[in-house]
Amino acid sequence: MTDADLYIERRRNKRVDKKCRVNYKLIMGDDEMREIRAAAEKIPGKSFDISLGGIRAEGPINASKGDIIRLEVMLENRATPITTFAEIKWIKGDGEVKTFGLEFLILKDADKEMIEEILQ
Repeated sequence: MTDADLYIERRRNKRVDKKCRVNYKLIMGDDEMREIRAAAEKIPGKSFDISLGGIRAEGPINASKGDIIRLEVMLENRATPITTFAEIKWIKGDGEVKTFGLEFLILKDADKEMIEEILQ
């Protein structure tokens, strides 16, 4: 048996490779920290794939699994980004720039439709 034989797909939604720019912001539980962070600039990053359930992104991030971020996903041929909140499900990498998996917490119907178009 090989490692490939042990792999089990656990995603609930179809995922396709799609590179696009993303902006994100860590949401802290502490009110004071939230006010400080509200004044901070958005952090630019990029994505590697997207599904109706979430997105895999890369960028500088100082966060932990389970933290919530505000996320903007800029798609080609669309004037406004998909704006949502997402939970960090995993983080990989040792340097400043890390790869992380995000699960969307909510999506507007129009945003769902746009992602569905990409997936087809």
